[in-house]
Amino acid sequence: MASANSSASSSNFIRQIVEADLAAGACAKIRTRFPPEPNGYLHFGHAKSICLNFGLAEQYGGRCNLRFDDTNPTKEEQEYVDAIKEAVHWLGFEWQPHEYFASDYFGKLYQYAEALIERGHAYVDSQSAEEMHASRGTLTEPGRDSPFRNRSAAESLRLLGEMRAGKHPDGSHVLRAKIDMRSPNMNMRDPVMYRIRHAYHHRTGDDWCIYPMYDWAHGTSDCIEGVTHSICTLEFEDHRPLYDWFNERVAEAGFFKAPLSKQIEFARLNLTYVVLSKRRLIQLVEEKHVTGWDDPRMPTLAGLRRRGYTPEAVRDFADRVGVTKSPNVVELAYLEHCLREDLNKRAQRRMAALASRGLTLPSWAQSSAPMTAGPR
Repeated sequence: MASANSSASSSNFIRQIVEADLAAGACAKIRTRFPPEPNGYLHFGHAKSICLNFGLAEQYGGRCNLRFDDTNPTKEEQEYVDAIKEAVHWLGFEWQPHEYFASDYFGKLYQYAEALIERGHAYVDSQSAEEMHASRGTLTEPGRDSPFRNRSAAESLRLLGEMRAGKHPDGSHVLRAKIDMRSPNMNMRDPVMYRIRHAYHHRTGDDWCIYPMYDWAHGTSDCIEGVTHSICTLEFEDHRPLYDWFNERVAEAGFFKAPLSKQIEFARLNLTYVVLSKRRLIQLVEEKHVTGWDDPRMPTLAGLRRRGYTPEAVRDFADRVGVTKSPNVVELAYLEHCLREDLNKRAQRRMAALASRGLTLPSWAQSSAPMTAGPR
């Protein structure tokens, strides 16, 4: 375990936060998590998050969970779960026995949702998707309350039970949190917690026909697992008030104990000339512009591996680019530099003379005797 006084510990603001929390007794041991959605293969950007979360746990004698946020059955597959685990292992990290799935908590999340309804913090909305979108407002205009916002807790509980039992079609009802439709933060305008989706789930099969939304499941899953520091990229900064609101309401209902998980945001990794949008990468695969997710031309970790990159080079790169709050773009040449430095230490070199038309080789090169240039 690294010393809290290590000079390396001041190299980024997240380490400083962790050290301050440990020193103040806010947590006995650090617990982080790497929470990918199993809807594609991991890419360059994920490598930075993997190294950060697992690296912090290693440095401070804690642990890092691997959790799959599998709340969208129509986009997720077991193939992606297996590929993600292989990529994390390739980078040199181990998480067993702390492998979890958001689907492990479907029963608890449903129980929490019922408690929020009973306490007046959630309601079943029967508007159409179009009506909900129209009443949500904009960045400059407040939203409007749903006509079902004051539905009684008893009726909302009954409808939620019917949704769970499969008695209603997709899109007919949703469960929404009752927060503030006039909040300047769009995420706080009565967000959806559950939607009906009659779809087969790769782990739970047909057991469920309502599925929690990512924002409802993500932060609560952190608290279920006792995660102390929930490290996210900057696009989740505006979601933090919502995650805190959910966790605080569930804690008030008696399910969580303080301290609750603390979310910290950092700038995601962006590389010059590299597309890291999972939607675009899926398009390349599905339209067969590449041979698969592990095509050497793909910016996935599986593609990097086939291209000849070493896990040591990727980890070195993730450490060198650092952790900041400010979005930035790193030159792809820097990643290649890290690879060259690593290969310089481990790659064997050979020199060969090739016979060419019109070229007479010297007598020593014409000898049939084997050359002794070291082990192959």
